[in-house]
Amino acid sequence: MNTDQSVVRLSVSNPKSTRAILYFGGNAEDVSLSLPEYARMISGVAIYMVHYRGYGGSTGSPSEAGLRHDALAIYRHLKDKHSDILVMGRSLGTSLAIGVAAQFEPKGLLLITPFDSIQAIAQRVAPFLPIRLLLSDPYRSIDLVSDIQCPTLVLAASDDEIIPKENTLRLVKKFPPEIATLQVIPETDHNSISSSTLYWSSTCRFIENVFVTP
Repeated sequence: MNTDQSVVRLSVSNPKSTRAILYFGGNAEDVSLSLPEYARMISGVAIYMVHYRGYGGSTGSPSEAGLRHDALAIYRHLKDKHSDILVMGRSLGTSLAIGVAAQFEPKGLLLITPFDSIQAIAQRVAPFLPIRLLLSDPYRSIDLVSDIQCPTLVLAASDDEIIPKENTLRLVKKFPPEIATLQVIPETDHNSISSSTLYWSSTCRFIENVFVTP
């Protein structure tokens, strides 16, 4: 798909469905490998998984501004094809999903291991460094969530070694009242969360509830 700045490749399942999921993956996630399992677990819905610019056959160089531009362009394109869209993000992709949900009003928002900002996480790891000056792409999701009005499910890993729980909680608290629900998936870490049966049951139940709500 041409976003005016780059040509972004999408891995797609069931594109003729009236309902769709737009998925933004984690850093270095090969979404073409993720798609078969999602398509098997979530039936009857179109699934679009984004290959970020510079990866997986997409053109251009990755940057926060560029990825956000692509994310909005893809959503605009899909909303002309599908009556209902749920936006989903994992790890780094949660910031892009949040940006889309803040500007548009999707049917729902599903966030897997989200964070408040890359800047805040880096500051916890290296508090003695001038992080604000060193990070060109801070991905400040926390600045965007106050504009979100759609039902939102946040799934966090109990033993996430990448994103501290404090950073996820800080993000959730910035949502408008009664918009976001936080669920912690026990005995999982940042990468293993999607191997949990509870992850899949919670994901599928939320998607089903979102799409059956008028």
